[in-house]
Amino acid sequence: MQNDTMMTYLERLINMDKIFTSENYNQVFNDQTGYHAYWGKTKDENPEWCEYGPSILDLEISAGKCAGNCKFCYKNNGLQHNTIENMSFDTFKKVFDGFNKNILTQIAFGLCDIDSNPDMWAMFEHCRSEGIVPNFTCNGIGVTKELAERTASLCGAVAVSLVNKEQSYNAIKSFIDAGMKQVNIHFMLSEETYEEAFTVLNDIKTDPRLAKLNAIVFLQYKPKGNGIGKFHCINSVKKYEKLLNHAEKLKVGVGFDSCSAPLYLKTLAETKPTLYKILSTYAEPCESGLFSSYINYKGEFFPCSFSEGVNGWLEGIKVLDYPSFKEVWHHPRLEEWRTHLIKSSSNCKCFASKDCRNCPIYPEVSPCKKKLSPSPQL
Repeated sequence: MQNDTMMTYLERLINMDKIFTSENYNQVFNDQTGYHAYWGKTKDENPEWCEYGPSILDLEISAGKCAGNCKFCYKNNGLQHNTIENMSFDTFKKVFDGFNKNILTQIAFGLCDIDSNPDMWAMFEHCRSEGIVPNFTCNGIGVTKELAERTASLCGAVAVSLVNKEQSYNAIKSFIDAGMKQVNIHFMLSEETYEEAFTVLNDIKTDPRLAKLNAIVFLQYKPKGNGIGKFHCINSVKKYEKLLNHAEKLKVGVGFDSCSAPLYLKTLAETKPTLYKILSTYAEPCESGLFSSYINYKGEFFPCSFSEGVNGWLEGIKVLDYPSFKEVWHHPRLEEWRTHLIKSSSNCKCFASKDCRNCPIYPEVSPCKKKLSPSPQL
């Protein structure tokens, strides 16, 4: 934002759907484009966290049996289960009503198959009625023309995990044909899937079904769930640079999750140091408990979905035990997590200095050589 002229900045503000201002935290959000920016006391200051609540919520609404049967599923969903566990619409409303709607901008719904939770569409409609944008990731299986059109009418974005190429690519085309502009591929990046990533990039350039794809989003592998022992984190700058350069050569849009940010930042620092200051503003390292949060289908809070059941978070915070999410956001367990996460940056002397925010749970996702203390056992 520091590169905006004052007029451009004001024009963006005027066109924003949601604006929040305070002394230490400010944000703007456009529900049509997904443009989201936040800053501290000044436009050039990055806040460490938002004291008023998260701007993004990851919400699991189904778990268990899933036709995707992904061998890398960190949630352990798949055909090995006989039943589906769903969040009810009543539980959803109780959880949703506790959030600060002036801060919350969008909800990323986590589900098994696209028809796993019959209350999903009612949840989406409720979000829209309250000014919150719903999004979701699916496996691409069972996406019909009617479901794609319904998604386009309610959701701001949709991502398709690459499970079965034909079904995934056909699903992407269905969403695009329905008029969606923000359709992405989610690709789990690991040492074992690295070469396949180049094939998918080539597909995006040549397959007409993917001609209007918004971007491919690379998700850094974390050792949790079905993939343990089968996949390994990738943190080679040389490999990551080669992948990004190939995407740039093909003019394919690329995104990445927060878990990939340390690797992206180090790649920038070593390969494009003159552009680091500008391009690094597009990368947000781990934001769990700082600007985002996760709640499972039972209504239990965890800093992120990958922290559920591990490293001090064997049990979550039961959201419905509190009058509003404010009490959860300032819960002693989360305060300790937040302090630990922020400290992982302030004590680091690596390439990204205070911006790296290395993961306290999965240190292997970071290329930073500094050894961090483990996450506190809460």
